[in-house]
Amino acid sequence: MSQSGRIFPSTGSFIEDKSRILLNNFLYFFFFMLVVIFGTLIFYIQTQIEIVPFIVLSLLWILFWKNSELKGRIFLVTASVFGYVHELIGVHFEYFTYLGGIIGGVPLWILPGYGAIFWSSHNLWKIFEENYSTKDWFEKVNYFFAASFVLLLAADYALFDLSLNPLAIMIKFLLAIMLFKTITGLRLAWFVGFFTVLTEFSGETLGTWAHPDFSFFSLMAGYIFLLWICLTINDLIKKEKTWGRVEAVAAILLTIYYIFSMTGMIVV
Repeated sequence: MSQSGRIFPSTGSFIEDKSRILLNNFLYFFFFMLVVIFGTLIFYIQTQIEIVPFIVLSLLWILFWKNSELKGRIFLVTASVFGYVHELIGVHFEYFTYLGGIIGGVPLWILPGYGAIFWSSHNLWKIFEENYSTKDWFEKVNYFFAASFVLLLAADYALFDLSLNPLAIMIKFLLAIMLFKTITGLRLAWFVGFFTVLTEFSGETLGTWAHPDFSFFSLMAGYIFLLWICLTINDLIKKEKTWGRVEAVAAILLTIYYIFSMTGMIVV
């Protein structure tokens, strides 16, 4: 074997090993994603160049794909497609606006970015659960979720736009929560919704995008519904899906709502 033939395989193995460590360590991955999120947002605000963050997030998307099984790949594809189409429709109906965007007013980097952020939120909770679920203190995370719910509710009502339509927004959020039947599922739903909505809030605060009406719980309901769609597609493909009556009713009502929302007929 040539000298280059010995070097490149070892380099590839080194990158794979480091990637595996990064993706399976909660703290490493958490801080890595913070750097990616804020780095992308700040770079775009300063330059309004779309191709650089598109390339970076596409490489990240590919990294996640290579380190995923079926469920992870469903997350990447479904979130990217649903997310980008949703953004195009949302900009069209003026539910929100972006700082720029060469296609329909939506930046190109949102396409890989949506899938990458959604995958990362699921992965963060998965590795946290795998690493710490046997610890004595793990069940106490329920108190954190309860406290974060109360604080987010108070902030959304007092500082943002939950107060404009509290009943409809909270019904939508509760329907999204009703899609999950177990404590394990509810923890996952809350974490994914919480992490993604904080990303949304970061972009809103920095000025990358803007919503005329901004509600944490309205946005979280959509992210939790998307999480359920990804999990359901995975279960259906594996023929493991079991339907609960409450789950089915909530899914039907939310599907009807989002169909009307994406035609511009309902705004909540």
